Amino acid sequence: LIRQGASTSTGYTIDQSIRFNKTDSAYMSRTVGSGGNTQTWTFSVWFKLGLLGSMRGASPFLWSCHQSDGNRLQLSLDSGSLGTQGDFLSLYDGASASTIFRTNRKFRDVSAWYHLVLVADTTNATSTQRFRVYVNGERDTSFSTINYPSVNANLGWNQNGSTYYLADYFSTHNGTYSFDGYMAEINHVDGSAYGPEYFGENDGNGIWIPKQYSESYGTKGFFIDGRDSSDLGD
Repeated sequence: LIRQGASTSTGYTIDQSIRFNKTDSAYMSRTVGSGGNTQTWTFSVWFKLGLLGSMRGASPFLWSCHQSDGNRLQLSLDSGSLGTQGDFLSLYDGASASTIFRTNRKFRDVSAWYHLVLVADTTNATSTQRFRVYVNGERDTSFSTINYPSVNANLGWNQNGSTYYLADYFSTHNGTYSFDGYMAEINHVDGSAYGPEYFGENDGNGIWIPKQYSESYGTKGFFIDGRDSSDLGD
């Protein structure tokens, strides 16, 4: 993605990624426990698609966070409903039983890396600032569905007793909803709402590239770089 206003980069490079193979039903998971912030957080990831359209299967999930009572937040590539194929990015919140957003943008380029940043801040007095989506450094404001959370809403992310899942849905793990592709530089910042400039920057040619995140991760935040193939969650 070419952006206006080129700047000098810090020279940060990503040396590895994690390959999720749909046929292997590959996924990663981590139990949240207690103490996470359900109102303010940031999630950043670089991802690359491995399959398109009907080859993906039913609505592959980039990630989800689930409680035993069904309260959840789930990010998938779908065309409007669970179990259908598509190339849109969609976020469903079980706490409010509604889709927060579904993009008009289609994610179809299997040759490119996408940088996605999701920013939640339901404490913000301005409704349109309570949830923000950035792709390759630019805010996405074109949605087929958009339901900004109510002020001080508790989203289905970081809920006590819930579990994070990367590259899959919470219950199946049989390839049905598995993501096929690559993920790299996975950052979850708990308790802070940060824009894409904390995770990426323009290089000298105005191309959006990675930048090393250097701020706090908060109580339940994490960073996954996949450098150890024998312990990808390290």
